[in-house]
Amino acid sequence: MKLRIIALALAVASLGATALAQTTSTPALQDAEKPIRVSGLGIKVSDLERSKSFYTEVLGLKVGARVPAQGEAVEYLLGLTGDIRADTLIVIRKGEVKPGMTEFGNIVIVVPNGRAMAERVAAAGYKPAKIVDGTNIVTDPDGYKIELYQRPAPKPAP
Repeated sequence: MKLRIIALALAVASLGATALAQTTSTPALQDAEKPIRVSGLGIKVSDLERSKSFYTEVLGLKVGARVPAQGEAVEYLLGLTGDIRADTLIVIRKGEVKPGMTEFGNIVIVVPNGRAMAERVAAAGYKPAKIVDGTNIVTDPDGYKIELYQRPAPKPAP
């Protein structure tokens, strides 16, 4: 009896492993299918113009595109240079910000001086919990966390 149970368990495990292998095995990507680069991240914001002002006037990003180009905007593509083909973008879209949406993680922006940028954000009315030398966490008008990442200073050569 024990031998039958063990044999049955092994058979079930083998079938499960075969099924798993079949579901996780995908064909190799063809050149025409391969991603080119990670372009950025898109978030919904409750007040599009307020968020655009925060990201451009406070954080210094540039508007690379407005959608649609004419009429009432429903999204902006923001980056460091304004070149949407080269920038890593933060796309802000007009939409409902539901409870829990802003808890996905955080947006990371590399800055030369984390304290100075955090103080700038605070001066604009978006007070972080604390401001430290180096990397700081601030929030945008909807509560999305933004990590103002300051790279560590290079170590002196021996």
